[in-house]
Amino acid sequence: MKRRDFIKTSALTSLLLISCNNNQRTGYTHYLESEIGNIISLEGEIIHVCPVEGLKMKLRLSDGEIICVSHSKNIPFSKQQWEKKKVRINGKLTDTKLPAKLITSNYNEKKLLCHIDYSPCIDTKWIENRWQDGSAERILDRENENLQKKMHNTKRNFVQVFTITADNINEL
Repeated sequence: MKRRDFIKTSALTSLLLISCNNNQRTGYTHYLESEIGNIISLEGEIIHVCPVEGLKMKLRLSDGEIICVSHSKNIPFSKQQWEKKKVRINGKLTDTKLPAKLITSNYNEKKLLCHIDYSPCIDTKWIENRWQDGSAERILDRENENLQKKMHNTKRNFVQVFTITADNINEL
């Protein structure tokens, strides 16, 4: 009798463990999702300032996560002031979801993307130069591959882009 109870309990426990493991593999949640809509503080290094209008920067956190930075007053950022600087940024965190259809459409339409927020690049001179020097196809393929990989890794049909709208930026 005890052996039968042991087998039943073992089988039930195994099923529960398999169920829990499957939920963990398919239930991707980014650690910043709980902060969306909140005023937060992030620290990292500014690794790029948009050279066209200067309205966005690329912040790399210590864990390698990339965050788009915009200014709450829509004031351009200075490349000389911020690029390659370690900073603390306070502001509201938002996210944008880029659906797989849009990613595929941008690729098929051969739109070169901003590497900060993956929107179509507005720097017409840079785009023209990439087509002339032959690097545009390589850039398109690389960016599409990276976005497809992000969707595959998160098991989602979109890419999530986090943006902090900076109220305050301090150099560390």
